[in-house]
Amino acid sequence: MNPRDSHPVSLPIDVTIQILARLPTKSLLRFRSVCKLWREVLSQKQFVDLHFALSSRTRGVAIESPDHAASTPDLRAESGVYYVCNPMTREFRVLPRTRERPFTRSEPEYEATLVGLGFDPATWRIHVAIAGFHRSFGRWPRGGDRRLVCKVFDAATGAWTRFAASMCDEFTCMNRNQSVYAGCSMNWLTHCCRYVSVLDLENMLWGKITLPDEVLATRQGTRFYLLELEGSVSVVQMSRFWMSTWVLKDRAKEEWALVDRVNLRCIDGYAASVFPISQTKDVVFMATQKKILMHDRNSRVWKEVYGVEGNFTYPLWFSAFTFGSTLFPCRQGALGS
Repeated sequence: MNPRDSHPVSLPIDVTIQILARLPTKSLLRFRSVCKLWREVLSQKQFVDLHFALSSRTRGVAIESPDHAASTPDLRAESGVYYVCNPMTREFRVLPRTRERPFTRSEPEYEATLVGLGFDPATWRIHVAIAGFHRSFGRWPRGGDRRLVCKVFDAATGAWTRFAASMCDEFTCMNRNQSVYAGCSMNWLTHCCRYVSVLDLENMLWGKITLPDEVLATRQGTRFYLLELEGSVSVVQMSRFWMSTWVLKDRAKEEWALVDRVNLRCIDGYAASVFPISQTKDVVFMATQKKILMHDRNSRVWKEVYGVEGNFTYPLWFSAFTFGSTLFPCRQGALGS
């Protein structure tokens, strides 16, 4: 054996980058300690963007345990202080306080009625939006007197922008936190399930997008969920036997397209309580109280990907989240840089 053959062969850096970009995030975090060159390469924006583009083709499912709730979500709030975190890298950044004065009876914590987080992987720009109906002296305003107070955090400026708008919409407890970020806007499904409430983050204006006519005509006795699909706003309509998925094709013209209609008879025992939690063009993730199901849109096959046994009372539809693996730096000072 030639002694020179025992020495490792050095690959071109371009080939090394392509190999590393296809590895899981946890492996890359360990590989940062291999050498200074790898640490530098894995920290560059070009590599992070490449890794995100490749890893975004697959989705993972994270289960938030009540005992370890802080390790999974991307946005958290404690006593008026919000922070954003990357659960894969365990880095986080505390956002500036939304207000300095303490909450009082005449100025309650109205801000958390609506909560939304937006992340643009192309620019690494993060937006956080919180909004709520102002009520003075502990009374809820009625009719046209309702004033929605909004605050938007922009990582580019590092500050909150506050504005108010007149709005009479209602939101269910679940819809308040189910926002979809698309086209530099935050979207929430209203309680009446007739339209989507839209917050334009560029112009700080509220708008509405009416749901498809077919959805409005058949909404009696059905449930609705707002999700993201390939960077667009999507509405999922569920009845006992069918699940219809619509995607917004043209925001200005309010044009929707039917993406898929799935027969739920194969999961008839769960159809009444199953919730869609995420989707791609190929699969849909659904959550019941104790199971996570996956539907393959190409093969039309259902598969159980996670299940809890025993007396588990914390419903998975509240604690299950899907995510795309990313090395996006979320440490203090990294957002928007």
